[in-house]
Amino acid sequence: MPSDRRAFLASLGTAAAGMAGCLGAPDESNGSPTATATTTATPTPGSTGAVTAPLGETIEVDGVRVTVSDLVAAHSVRYLSAPDAFDVVTADGDQFVFVSVVAEGGSRPPSPGSFGIVVADVRYSSGLEALGPARVDAPVRGRRYDDTERRGYLAFRLPAPVATTDLAVLSDEGRWTVPPSAAEPLGSPPPSFAASVDVPEAVPADDPVPITVDLTNEGDGPGVFRGAINYQGPLYSAASFDVSLAAGESTTHEATVDYYVDSGVPPERVQFAVIGPGLSRSFEVTIEGGGTPSGTGTATGTATH
Repeated sequence: MPSDRRAFLASLGTAAAGMAGCLGAPDESNGSPTATATTTATPTPGSTGAVTAPLGETIEVDGVRVTVSDLVAAHSVRYLSAPDAFDVVTADGDQFVFVSVVAEGGSRPPSPGSFGIVVADVRYSSGLEALGPARVDAPVRGRRYDDTERRGYLAFRLPAPVATTDLAVLSDEGRWTVPPSAAEPLGSPPPSFAASVDVPEAVPADDPVPITVDLTNEGDGPGVFRGAINYQGPLYSAASFDVSLAAGESTTHEATVDYYVDSGVPPERVQFAVIGPGLSRSFEVTIEGGGTPSGTGTATGTATH
């Protein structure tokens, strides 16, 4: 007879979780999208004639004051795929680099496509197709920069590791040099996560549903496992979690689904999905002694960090 608990094992770090659109069933094949660069890297001339400043300072470009700051490297991104659901996209062995851009004054701020990041003499264009205009939750928060909103993040896809600290962010007429201390994390190899998720078949109505996620970083570099629990009925909402792991390190993350406890009328069952880099699993847990009376509506919520 099968056990009254279900364990799911997934090899992570090579594909993104596939919670596309609204709160539908996750893709159990783990064949979810990974981010792709919008253009290939191209050689950059040694002298661009651009005004140069350190990262974090302001350059005036055609009457517009442009500030590029806060460089962050990551191997996965968690974003809102719906108002009440998260999804995760991975760099698939590469790495993502984010910077904050603010454009003030003037009439025509630089377009997102005019920015690039230069590693030694190779330029990488901005943009991650898999994210589109979605609001990012981690490793940065907010929406991408565009010439309408004039502030937000720009994202780039680079190889991992990067064997130099000679980095700069470019626009058509500006160049922001990255200090070696900020570029150094890009020299680490990528992580590769493996995880098992353990959830009971049933719980009493006055007990929360326990969720246990066992994680191991099987890669050669440190990394952050960015995951989420997407509630898929009767409550529709989401909660995120981050777990940092050194190369070769293992740990256990524990969470609960408990919104129905002390509700007065617990549901007959709850549905949710656990997602992360390369992980997307659906669960339905029976609530013993629960049952929603006919005519009772379902609750909705918003994703929480």
